[in-house]
Amino acid sequence: MRRELLLLTALAALTALPASAGEVGVLVDKQIGKSQTAAFGAGQKYDDVSPTGFGIRGGFDVLDLKVAALQLNATWHNKTTGDLSYGGTKYGELENQYWAVGAMVNWKLLVNVGAGVEYRSENLTFRPTGGASTDSTLGRPWARVNVGFSIPTPVVSPFFALEVAAPLSKKDATGTPKDLSEALAPQVQIGIYGGIRF
Repeated sequence: MRRELLLLTALAALTALPASAGEVGVLVDKQIGKSQTAAFGAGQKYDDVSPTGFGIRGGFDVLDLKVAALQLNATWHNKTTGDLSYGGTKYGELENQYWAVGAMVNWKLLVNVGAGVEYRSENLTFRPTGGASTDSTLGRPWARVNVGFSIPTPVVSPFFALEVAAPLSKKDATGTPKDLSEALAPQVQIGIYGGIRF
């Protein structure tokens, strides 16, 4: 709860920056995991977990060269829930929620192109149909790229972009429920990001 409060405070501070300093937007996405086999108990197999969700992001430019800008940003992503299943049978659920901070370079061409990195703190809950839930926190660096365009207007500029992100580190160990939840964590995130630039 304390981390979420700090992130929301950071997002509020970003929106209070002077005009022409940055952006505020909403990300709607699908997270795609990887199928895994538990190396404990009966060795249950699980299909990949691919939930959909949304996040709120704020950013501000620390260096603007007109054709390109360096941006610092922060994201809060709501809790997503995906079914843990195999062969059409449900064996539980995996919940994932994260906050992230990062930096991105945005090129302002005919189409806008961005590339950056961020640190994500992912809160995972592995909830099998039988047995106790397991909570874990997974910290990973992620790379993000997006492409889209904005509509220049006198006061603010609405924008939207297609965004793809992937972690720069992965875990495949499944020896414990905690390890399994981290191995089932998203491996790719694809979404639409839109909002306004100041």
